[in-house]
Amino acid sequence: MAVDLKNNKAVENLKKGFQDIQTVAQEGNFKLFLKQFIAVLIVFLAFKFVNGKFTEKISNFEGQMDAIRVQQTSEREYQANKKKLISLEPRFPDVSAKNEWLLSQILGIFKAANITPQMEGTQTEDTSNSSYVVAALRVNADMSFPQFGEFLAGVENKKEFVKISEFSLAKATEPDKLGQNKVSIRFNTIFPKEKIAKSLFKDYDKIMKEMKEAEQAKKKAAQPKEGK
Repeated sequence: MAVDLKNNKAVENLKKGFQDIQTVAQEGNFKLFLKQFIAVLIVFLAFKFVNGKFTEKISNFEGQMDAIRVQQTSEREYQANKKKLISLEPRFPDVSAKNEWLLSQILGIFKAANITPQMEGTQTEDTSNSSYVVAALRVNADMSFPQFGEFLAGVENKKEFVKISEFSLAKATEPDKLGQNKVSIRFNTIFPKEKIAKSLFKDYDKIMKEMKEAEQAKKKAAQPKEGK
């Protein structure tokens, strides 16, 4: 809505107020009316932009600030996801090693637990997904309940991506296996058909180096110091 500034009483009063302030200032007593001057100036500026231009400028400024905040948030999320991908991808085995990688990992797990594994069948693979191959291998063994608990924890805490998707326990009935259980475990892993992090990010090598150095520093800090 257009505002008639020429015939507006508020504008006339403001003009008169400015004239009075000017007179006082010329007489050297401007400080006495400083607060009043500021108040009138604010009213005048607000009135000047009453047609919406001032509100429009403020809204535009707030919109720009919101856009910057969204951009900063998106940038942080991008960097976080980037580091997450770079840190997770090496945990997955290369598809070129899919014929022996899972078996070698399983044998290493059982060796560390001092348990003898019995392979049940051969490795099965699901290639229906366009991005990765799912491999599975079932293994049987005899374990006590405490052994099995430690065994599960060891597998879950492995850095390499080896998971137990299902298991079953049945009490051993043989007299010489008192306290033992016949355990059947299905191990799984995923082979990405293509690892993309290195081709996606130009600073991949730099980030990998920084992450390895940070991991080594963490391990070093966790080691007990000599003499303690």
